[in-house]
Amino acid sequence: MSNLSLHFAQNFNHKLDCEYFTSIRPQRDIYQVGAEIDIYCQEHFLKKAVIINLKTLTLVELDDWTAFLDAGMNKHELITLLKTFYPETEGLLFNVLLLKSC
Repeated sequence: MSNLSLHFAQNFNHKLDCEYFTSIRPQRDIYQVGAEIDIYCQEHFLKKAVIINLKTLTLVELDDWTAFLDAGMNKHELITLLKTFYPETEGLLFNVLLLKSC
């Protein structure tokens, strides 16, 4: 298993069943293109993935297209959800990770 891991509370939009999927997380330097990541859902290991692309944005820059792709909900619903996961979101930068299953 790799050192990095992403934990999902649920499989929003059934994205974890796909070969390619996204994840929106607070910006961290450990998220780099090429990094291998262990993927967990509800504490169960699902698979390994590799980051194939990423972009950094604020929640103001988040659009409906990305929100629907990532979580199956509109921008405002996703921002509300992200604020429950990460209460310190005001002014926080987020990484949108594009991952490919290994």
